[in-house]
Amino acid sequence: MPDFTIDRQIQAPVEKVWSVLNDFGNIARWNPGVRRSKLTSAGPVSEGSTRHCDLAPLGGVEERIDKYVPNERMTVNLYETFKLPISGGVADFNIAPHDAGTKLTLHYSYTPNVLGHLTKYSTGKRLRKGINGLADALQEESERSTDA
Repeated sequence: MPDFTIDRQIQAPVEKVWSVLNDFGNIARWNPGVRRSKLTSAGPVSEGSTRHCDLAPLGGVEERIDKYVPNERMTVNLYETFKLPISGGVADFNIAPHDAGTKLTLHYSYTPNVLGHLTKYSTGKRLRKGINGLADALQEESERSTDA
């Protein structure tokens, strides 16, 4: 299973970064890589919560929170994918206070499907670009909500 890690220093407190992550059903509001998103489970967001995301420009995922430690860690399992070169993936968000802000460590692993194996190099490159975009958008949204 290929994987990579992205680190970011976010100029916002852990609680602000967590509030962005914890608005689980509304990721499309701040992440330009997601066209539409909605929570597909009831109750407050926690371990086991699910959402559906339509990705830009195409494709989609069904996701579930597998690990949920408020203000520390959220592990999101992409357990079903549509029109993508992967059959699944795991995004593990770890946040911690650091230098008057927050350190984000985002570990991403994925399982290529047949298309992903055929286009191995471009699949890895596109996923890194997309997950970097996710980290950038999380940083921007967290820092924006700090200014407000």
